[in-house]
Amino acid sequence: MESLIVISKVKKFIKEKGDINTSAGFFEPLNQDILKACRDAIGHAQKLGRKTVMGKDFNLYIENPAIGEALVVASKVKKMIKEEAGLSTSAQAIDQLTIRIQTICNLAIENAKADKRKTVMDRDFAAPTTLT
Repeated sequence: MESLIVISKVKKFIKEKGDINTSAGFFEPLNQDILKACRDAIGHAQKLGRKTVMGKDFNLYIENPAIGEALVVASKVKKMIKEEAGLSTSAQAIDQLTIRIQTICNLAIENAKADKRKTVMDRDFAAPTTLT
């Protein structure tokens, strides 16, 4: 599976938020989480009989999020959802995925700093269950 995340932007987000580096190993679990979140959202949209995956189909949802820039590759997310389920994707979905990535990154920064490291690693990844 190709990456649904914009690695350079995620690295920049982590550097700016935590003044910390990111190992290459962090991105695979992050990408897998985003893929799973998309598949879960597809299932939710289909259960409701909709033909579009919307922001509210994601389990971590923020009304009108204020994001700087998308941390997922919108065209790849839309393509994956279209190929797997034949559904369209709303712009809100991209925003919700970006919020999810930001939440994961913030937690990973905390985990790395708690271990007194200056690099976020794959072991710092934790799938969020709530938004902080």
